Amino acid sequence: MKHLLSLLLISFVFIGCAVKENEVSIKIPSNEKLVVHKNVDENSINETIEVIDEFNIVEQDTFISGLKPSIKIAFVYPSKIIGKYANSSVNTILGYLAFQRVAYEIKVFDTQDENIENIQKTFDDIKDQDFTKVIALFTPNISENLNDFDVDDLNIYLPLINKSETNSFSSNYVFGSISYDKQIQKLLDYSNTKNIMFYQESFIGHKLKNLYELIIPNITMTRAIKSERNYFKNIIDDQRLMNSTLFLNTNIVQTSIILSQLTVYEIVPKVTLSTQLNYNPLLISLTQENDRNNFVVANSIDKVDDKLEDKISTYNADIVYNWVDYSTLVGVNYLYNENADNLIQTKIIDNEVIYEPKLFISTDFGFLEIK
Repeated sequence: MKHLLSLLLISFVFIGCAVKENEVSIKIPSNEKLVVHKNVDENSINETIEVIDEFNIVEQDTFISGLKPSIKIAFVYPSKIIGKYANSSVNTILGYLAFQRVAYEIKVFDTQDENIENIQKTFDDIKDQDFTKVIALFTPNISENLNDFDVDDLNIYLPLINKSETNSFSSNYVFGSISYDKQIQKLLDYSNTKNIMFYQESFIGHKLKNLYELIIPNITMTRAIKSERNYFKNIIDDQRLMNSTLFLNTNIVQTSIILSQLTVYEIVPKVTLSTQLNYNPLLISLTQENDRNNFVVANSIDKVDDKLEDKISTYNADIVYNWVDYSTLVGVNYLYNENADNLIQTKIIDNEVIYEPKLFISTDFGFLEIK
């Protein structure tokens, strides 16, 4: 049931603990010595998030420093489409602003869906209530309509849309989605000429399949993975996979099953590659270490200030493994002070977040960056 929380006063003060980085050496995947950084997180993540109601949050307690400017942010999302990410994204914003110790007001607006009229009405409501800074959790499905909206006087950050997915030239928008194209290009440094790709029959699965096929002209084999299946003998037990470059555009559960069954049937690709989809600590708990031999995954989430990371984690948001939370952090940091304090390494250039993907392997202790 919908309910309205009007003028809720909240005050959070936490002291963060810095996470230290260790340097180690490993051999992967071609027996060359590589220097890697170890980033360990033993907490599993859960991205199944309930729909949040429209509400107002105002923070103006006396501990707030008077030397820093206050901020008003409108958070917009379509609950029927992208509801599972909304709560965590809002928590990311709250954690960031608590870290900054500033007075703020956040109002959540639910457009229900991505109907053009609903979105425009919401933007009008936002302007009527004197908000100018907006974080809008819309999908790429609205990309072709961005130029049709009246967004004068609004500064809108779009965490889920990449600039390459739109023809918008409005300076009112900043595009914050990671680039899967860049990740695939980076991963293909490990490719040989025997390229095989498994993809999940889902929106993101087909998107990655199309990108992969645009980049790779000589694909030996492509196989679709049904979302409801958890047993793939007829696909895995195939000698063509031996000594191949196997690209997995599948979710974390299916990837874990595939890796495990490759071991069971003694099928050994030269290397197995995956994008951000599988940069997830659940991979380590769902598979054995030998299942992950020569498995390389791309990640575009960069390191942030340790104390900021700790503060946001106390708000049940995950900027280490959840790229939507990380993109939201980049957005609120940009809207507040354009990263004037250099808390985040990721930069925004020409209204686009510039992500630099890095490659990782996994051990029983976490993900290790290949340097």
